[in-house]
Amino acid sequence: MLNLYFVFFKKLIQMKPIFTAALLFLTAAPAAAGEINFVYPAEGAQLPAVQKTFVFGNIVPATAAFTLNGEKVPVHSNGGFIAYLPVAGGEFFFRGQLADGTTAQRGVKVRSGAEPWPSTGPARLEITNYASDAEVFPGDYIRLAAFGTPGKEAVFSFGGLKEGPMTEAPAGSGRYYAAYKVRSSDAGQEFFPAARFKAGLFGHGASARAKGRVRVTDAVSIVETSTDTVVLRNAPEGGYIMFLPRGVKLVTNARANGMRRVVLGRDEEAWVEESKVQPAQGLPYPFSPVTETGSIRLKKTDFGSSATVSLYEKVPFAAEVLENGLRVKLYYTNQHTNWIVYDSADTLVKNVAFRQAAAEVTELDFETAPGALWGYSVSYSTSARALQVDLRAAPRASLAWPKPLSGITVVLDPGHSTFLKCGDRKLPLRDVSFSSLPAGAGCRLDGAVGPKETFEVNLNLAIARRLESRLQALGAAVRLTRSGDEFVDLADRPKLARDLGGDLFVSIHNNAIGDGEDPFSQPRGFSIYHYQRHSRALAAAIHRAYLKSIPLPDEGLRYGDYLVARMTWMPSALVENAYMILPRQEEMLNSAAFQDQLAEAMAAGILEFFHAPHRPQKGKP
Repeated sequence: MLNLYFVFFKKLIQMKPIFTAALLFLTAAPAAAGEINFVYPAEGAQLPAVQKTFVFGNIVPATAAFTLNGEKVPVHSNGGFIAYLPVAGGEFFFRGQLADGTTAQRGVKVRSGAEPWPSTGPARLEITNYASDAEVFPGDYIRLAAFGTPGKEAVFSFGGLKEGPMTEAPAGSGRYYAAYKVRSSDAGQEFFPAARFKAGLFGHGASARAKGRVRVTDAVSIVETSTDTVVLRNAPEGGYIMFLPRGVKLVTNARANGMRRVVLGRDEEAWVEESKVQPAQGLPYPFSPVTETGSIRLKKTDFGSSATVSLYEKVPFAAEVLENGLRVKLYYTNQHTNWIVYDSADTLVKNVAFRQAAAEVTELDFETAPGALWGYSVSYSTSARALQVDLRAAPRASLAWPKPLSGITVVLDPGHSTFLKCGDRKLPLRDVSFSSLPAGAGCRLDGAVGPKETFEVNLNLAIARRLESRLQALGAAVRLTRSGDEFVDLADRPKLARDLGGDLFVSIHNNAIGDGEDPFSQPRGFSIYHYQRHSRALAAAIHRAYLKSIPLPDEGLRYGDYLVARMTWMPSALVENAYMILPRQEEMLNSAAFQDQLAEAMAAGILEFFHAPHRPQKGKP
């Protein structure tokens, strides 16, 4: 054994020069190079015409001095950064550098603003509206807009209807406008709007013609909705005013830019996507779709009350929650109700009032005790020619500790899904490296991402799981619209909430901002949204709970026109917990302690909404 040790040490002494050289090499080797990782915007992303925008990502090591396009950028302790920097139109690069010389860049494309063409050189002119065919009605205005060389005399032409000068506004801007009010005698005219510059004796003008043809019509047509949840807007780019099922008839008399104008009454109109309607069968206008109300019958149900209103056409309707019930407005309808049959077992609906509110507009008021209406649903019956109005009574929570929410079902909606939307394909997020995915791949992230490449979709689910545990401990039954990586379409979530038997709906999200916005322009933190009147109290209760316990800036209780907040069958709220794109808040959101804080606040808000008594102190009755 001693001989073996002797041989080993002899070999070790012989190898000493090799070990010494290796040690010297390791000592002399340079430190590992730093890293710069851009996360957003994507490589090659198309940005709007802005003067500044934000860029974020992370660096290694987090303590390194970091500059972007020569400007020093603060770095959070975890290495995350966000900067708001000037950009220029066309191809633009964000170039980052660390103190050790490490560099990286991210290229984007910034749209150029519509700068006036120079007044020197060849005259140029282009029309900026009527990209597609349009129909107008007597009394409408035909408005023409053009862009070109500034300081010229521009003339418009609307076929044989009108020709005249255009106005440059503001002067020297190169933006030219004209308008003409259509007369009844113009019906049947068709033309392509055109514009031209006047030219002097030896000058050269320019001219342009719209891509779309304008047709003047005095004919009113009837169309019907061709799918469910068809949206009517108050203007072509306006807000939502109605959500209609399939087969509802609409009177229309104009179209433009893929939208049809709907005539609801003498002084009321709306707009609908042309792709969502089709020619209606049956009698032409003015014989159709005017209808009248018949008898109204009420019936007690497990959820509250259901009313059946005899109606002989599917006409557009709008519903509005009142302090003491629900108002349903029916268009193209004359009031002719002679019978209302109440159910003596129905304790929700106290009275039904009706009136002819305007020509061919009928209003029905389903009156309840103040605050008694929990939710509602309006639809057309499949078995009879009738409108069905379902009114929901408030569910009963036990309010007794330790299970004060017994009897209540809460549906939690972890916002978004773990997929990239690539055209018609859905690519699982786990299969790609998002930060290295070029914009040219045509893929869009469902939800937000943070500087450390934390995905909102995963945080939403983590917070929902923690809230689920707390609500279950309080006695509530809890259902989730998604429990993992499954894809759930946005439009399906409210329907799923009803199918799951929900009494409350809470959609959980985390925030971001749009390209070009300044992330440092205001304090950014949490915000709580509602849409329906009967949802405001839930959102307000959650908001008060956040004010008490969430250490972030308050961005307020808000009305928000979000699809998941438009739930009518139950009170619903959408919660934006924090900003994913801010490094400190991203780090907080990744903390289990902060996720617990958020869940506790939402649970406290729900308890307050149900007027649950305070938890008894131990040792006291």
